[in-house]
Amino acid sequence: MKRKLSLLLALVLLLTVFTSACGKKEEPADVVEEETEAVDEPEEEALDEPSEPMGQVTIGNSTELSGDWIPYWTNLASDYDIYNFITGYGTVETTFEGEFVINETAVENLETTENEDGSKTYTWTIKDGLTYDDGTPITAYDYVASVMLWSSPVVGEMGAENTYGYYLKGWSEFAKGESKVFTGVNLIDEKTFALTISEEYVPYFYELNAASAAPTKLDYWLDEEVEILDDGEGCYFSDNFTTENYQAKIEEARFGIYPSSGPYVLESYDESTKTAVLKVNDKFLGNYEGRKPLIETVIYKKITNETAIDELSTGGVDILYGINEGDVINAGLDLVDKGGFDYHDYPRSGYGKLVFACDFGPTESEKVRQAIAHLLDRNDFAKAFTGGFGSVVNGPYGEAMWFYQETISELNEKLDQYPYSLEKAIELLEEDGWVYDENGNEYTEGIRYKKTEDGELMPLVIEWASSENNAVSDLLVVKLQENPDVAAAGMEIKQTVKTFDELILYMYRDGSQGEKYGVPTYHMFNLATNFSAVYDLSTTYTTDPDLVKQGANTNRILDEELERLAQDMVKKDPEDREGYKAGFVDFITRWNELLPDIPLYSNIYHDFYNDRIQNYQRTDLARITQTILYAYVTE
Repeated sequence: MKRKLSLLLALVLLLTVFTSACGKKEEPADVVEEETEAVDEPEEEALDEPSEPMGQVTIGNSTELSGDWIPYWTNLASDYDIYNFITGYGTVETTFEGEFVINETAVENLETTENEDGSKTYTWTIKDGLTYDDGTPITAYDYVASVMLWSSPVVGEMGAENTYGYYLKGWSEFAKGESKVFTGVNLIDEKTFALTISEEYVPYFYELNAASAAPTKLDYWLDEEVEILDDGEGCYFSDNFTTENYQAKIEEARFGIYPSSGPYVLESYDESTKTAVLKVNDKFLGNYEGRKPLIETVIYKKITNETAIDELSTGGVDILYGINEGDVINAGLDLVDKGGFDYHDYPRSGYGKLVFACDFGPTESEKVRQAIAHLLDRNDFAKAFTGGFGSVVNGPYGEAMWFYQETISELNEKLDQYPYSLEKAIELLEEDGWVYDENGNEYTEGIRYKKTEDGELMPLVIEWASSENNAVSDLLVVKLQENPDVAAAGMEIKQTVKTFDELILYMYRDGSQGEKYGVPTYHMFNLATNFSAVYDLSTTYTTDPDLVKQGANTNRILDEELERLAQDMVKKDPEDREGYKAGFVDFITRWNELLPDIPLYSNIYHDFYNDRIQNYQRTDLARITQTILYAYVTE
C-alpha cells in the first residue's frame, strides 16, 4: 500500500504543475502529507535499541566525495555530510521538522540583550565537560574561533566564502581587512562568549541561528602561535596571523582529518575509491536531545545509479539515500516487494537545474537564458527523469518548502512557466540583437551572431560543462543539446564532460586548486541544490565584489534589485510568517524574470535501506547524519 501512496503523491505533484500550466490555480490536496505515511497493515515492531554502539552500515551516494569537507570553498553535498558527522555541539541545532532549538547538551545559559543602537547581543555560556575526540577540552575560545577564522580576510583571500559571521556587528569591516577587531564577537571567559547581531539585521527571520556557533580547534588549522584576543571592544587575531604565514598550513589542513566534536570521527578517506570510514566518537555527549550514535562504524562510498540497487541487494551498501531517478526508484520498490529491504519517501527541499554564468558570453543576457528555457520542454524532461516521482518548479525552491506550499496560487499567477516554443525563443534572440551571420550580414541560417560593444561578432555558442555518468546530463543531450529546434533557433550547445569535482571547481572558479579553474570558461552547468532550514539567499545573489570573487554568487548575476529582495525577505521578525511569505513571492518573481538558472525538476526523494536498520527517520530538512544518529542495526 505504501508504494501506491508514493505514486499517488507523485501524481498529485504533477497534477499541480499541469493545472497551473493550463491556467487553473489549484493547490495540491491537503492530505498529501498523510498519504506518504498511511498504511493498511501494521508496521513491524521495532526491536529494542542496543545499550552500546554496534554494527556497521555502508551509505551509498551518487555524488562523489572530494575530501574538501569544510563548507567554505566548494561545498559538495556529500562532503558536507562528512563535515556534519564530525561536527557537533553547536549552540543551536535543528529538529527533523526544521525547527531551531537551543542545544542544551552544550549550552548552560543564554541571555539576550537589545542594545541602544538597535543591535542585539546573544551571550552564551557553555557547559563543562565538552571535548574533541582526542580529549582536548572545548571552551568558549573554540566557539569564537569558528566565527573569527571563517570570517577572516585571510581565508577570504584564499578563495573561501568568509561569511560565518555575516549578520554580526562589524563583519564587513573585519572580513575585508578594514578593521583588525570584530566588534560583534566577544570572548568573556572560558565558558562565556557573546555574538551581537548588527542593527541592520534586526529583525532577522533566522535570528537564533545567526547568533549561534559551533566549535573549531584553531591550532589544527593554524598552530599554537596564533591567538585570539579581546580587550573589551571585540575579538582580534594576533599579528602573526597572515595569509603569507598560514596559507600553506590551512590548505594542508583543509584536506586532512579534522578533530571531531560530532558523533563520529573520520578514521580514513580513500581518494581513489571516494570512500570515507567513520567510527563512533566515544567522547560525544549527544545532540540537543542527548542522543548518541548507536551504530559503531559508518562507511560512506561513491556509487552509480546504474548499479545502486544491485549494490543494495548484494550487501555492497546498506543505505541508498536521496534517490531521484525514476528507473532507479522503481527498481528499488521492486526490491522492497521481495522482502528484506524497506524505503522512505519525502518531497525535496531543493531542485535540479541548469546553472548559468551570467557575467560573460551569450548567457550574460537574460533573453538568451529565457530563449534556452523555451527550447526545453521541462514538463516532459521532469516526467522522463523522475518517472513521475517529481514535478517542475519555476524558481529556487522545492515542493516540500512550507512558504512555497502556502503561496502556490499567487506564484502560479505571477511566474512565467516558459512553455516550449521555438517561435518565442527566436523572438527573444532577435530582440537581443542576435541578427547577424558570421560575416556580419543579416542572419538567414546556421549560427546566430551578435555585435558586442567593441564591434566584434559573438557566436551564439553555449559552452556546457556536465558531469560524467549522469542521467540528467544524458537526458539533456537528447532533450536540449541535440534538439533540432536549438539549431533552428540559430544556437549551438557544446558539451564538455568532466568529473563532478572538476565541474564544481570551474563553477566556483576556485583558482586556489589551479589557475585554469579561475578563468571563466563555461556558460552552463547542470547540477542540483538542496536547501537547509535557513532559506536565506542574501549572499547567494550578492553584488559584493569580494563575496562574488569567493564564489558566494556562483551565477555571478549582479542585479541590485534581486539582491535587495533576497535581503528584504529575511529582514522579518521570526514570528512574521506572512511578511516572510510576501517577501518570498516578490523575490521569486524577480528571479523568475532574470532566470539565472533553469529549474528542471523537484523530486520525491526515496531512501532504500536494509531492514536490519531500525528507527530510520528522514524528512526533507533532516540530513543523513541526523538519520544515522537516531538509527541502529540488528545483527
